[in-house]
Amino acid sequence: MDIKSKLVLSTLASLVVLIVLATPIFLLDNGDSKYFRYGWHDDLVLISVPINTGNRYFCAVLFVVIIRIGEVLVQEVAYPIVSFNIYNPDKKEVEEFSKNELQFFGNTLYLIEGIRGVFKTMTMVTQIDIALISVLAGELISIVTIRMLLNEKTFKVKPHKKLTDVEYQLV
Repeated sequence: MDIKSKLVLSTLASLVVLIVLATPIFLLDNGDSKYFRYGWHDDLVLISVPINTGNRYFCAVLFVVIIRIGEVLVQEVAYPIVSFNIYNPDKKEVEEFSKNELQFFGNTLYLIEGIRGVFKTMTMVTQIDIALISVLAGELISIVTIRMLLNEKTFKVKPHKKLTDVEYQLV
């Protein structure tokens, strides 16, 4: 099996697993959970802050989006730089950083990410809309960072040509 087929197959399998896991959660919800709500409520508390007005809800969403943007930027830009320089067993000579710089950046990034993870967990378990907004924000910023990283590369595989109307009808 070629690498593209493996990627397509693993992506489809992942989607199927997600659907299989999510379906019973939504189907078996009895309506009593405060998690399956959206918007602000008098009893909604996010990290000890009551989210009972539209302004507070907007601020909470902004907080979650900022946390997620920071997480994606670190994971997609900073982590690979640090990881490839520290953990790559084939790279024995590092030219871009000193040993102390890599130590500092590695440990600092992991500490920041750990603390951010605490805040992320506390917000994600509050209410489903906040969790979904966080995921969406992460994926939107991920589009930007992935495109930025891909623009730094050259590709030998040519993009597929567009199907003409005749070819499309044959398919």
